[in-house]
Amino acid sequence: MTGLLRPVTALLLSASILMMGNGLFGVLVPIRANIEHFSSYDIGLMGSSHFAGLMIGCLLWPRVIGTVGHIRAFAALTALATMTPLLHAIWAVAPVWWILRALNGLVFAGLFMIIESWLTGASQPETRGRVLGAYAMTNLTVVTGGMLLISTGNPASFELFSLVAILYSLAAVPIALTPRSAPQPPPRAKMRLGWLMTVSPAAVFGCFAAGIVNSGFWTFSPLFAQGAGLSVRDTSLFMSLCVLGGAISQWPIGRLSDQLGRRAVGIVVCTVAAAGGASLYLMANNGAAVLFLLGALYGAMAFTVYTLCVAHANDLVHRKRAVEVSSGLLLVFSVGAILGPMMASALMQAFGHGGLFLHTAIAHASIAIVMLLRVQVRPKLPTARTEPFVVVPKTTPAVFELDPRADQSSEAPKEAATAR
Repeated sequence: MTGLLRPVTALLLSASILMMGNGLFGVLVPIRANIEHFSSYDIGLMGSSHFAGLMIGCLLWPRVIGTVGHIRAFAALTALATMTPLLHAIWAVAPVWWILRALNGLVFAGLFMIIESWLTGASQPETRGRVLGAYAMTNLTVVTGGMLLISTGNPASFELFSLVAILYSLAAVPIALTPRSAPQPPPRAKMRLGWLMTVSPAAVFGCFAAGIVNSGFWTFSPLFAQGAGLSVRDTSLFMSLCVLGGAISQWPIGRLSDQLGRRAVGIVVCTVAAAGGASLYLMANNGAAVLFLLGALYGAMAFTVYTLCVAHANDLVHRKRAVEVSSGLLLVFSVGAILGPMMASALMQAFGHGGLFLHTAIAHASIAIVMLLRVQVRPKLPTARTEPFVVVPKTTPAVFELDPRADQSSEAPKEAATAR
């Protein structure tokens, strides 16, 4: 494994430092916004702005990277990323933060795209699945570590924003010093959403709803935890347990879906996630231990929904279509992610801090119902016709070039004959 990862060590190190900074920044922004007495509407708009910037960046950066090259683009984007947390600390004004969050999402779309396309170029086709797995697990692990860093300082002060900026700037060092040549520019993914709906309505709806859920969680879970009486340290621990639950459950649930069918497992996962969300809503004031346990259970289910939906859609098309399908589903996820914070904000205004998990429970129950209806329309594929489960990060379309389901052969692709 060490030999496998040696060519991409610098890239993974840069990604790790970036994601650690992102983990800290993701917890810090809503907590500081709450200290500044921003409304839930303002905070929701900040979350929506971030994901809107991320989606626009996925469409914008391939052309820019192709023009200036990976290393120059990474250096420029790292400088912009370093600027955003510092400006947050200087101007704690809601409209300014809306713009800065959009800029942060836009910049990180480019940074992720550079790293992911470089990982593809630096790895061999037969090893890309393991490289993708290492990248996904590295991201989840260091995000958790970044969240825990918030207990090292005062969210009301400048120092934690400075720490985020330091991490972002340090991320440029491994890539700037790597002796390896830059790869080809990332491809511009096709986005045929109408065709995607004919491939799998269940996967499209599931990714859309997963975007609604996940963006609401990342935007408001620190406020939920603080509203439930948790300290800043326990708030970061609550979020970390949610993410760790998702990291640990990815492979077991994925392998189970290889045998029992994506939608069957998806129905169970979404039902348990809905029950976990409802429990967090009803038991929000029952103490830290209860929230930690329910949060880990919720994360173990909720953070597998997107990858299950992507796996289900990829089962239904030829391998030559894998990047196109996965990129389209990421766009659908992004649209849901833009809407999610505002929807969660409305429920939190109506039902208090626990409204966040009422929001997630409704969304997960909806996915379970849609999957159940689709199972009645079309039976599950035979196990021999399914692709092995792959953990896929929700970053940019460039990551799907690493997906081992993406066949690089010249064999003609087969369109999905029926919707499933």
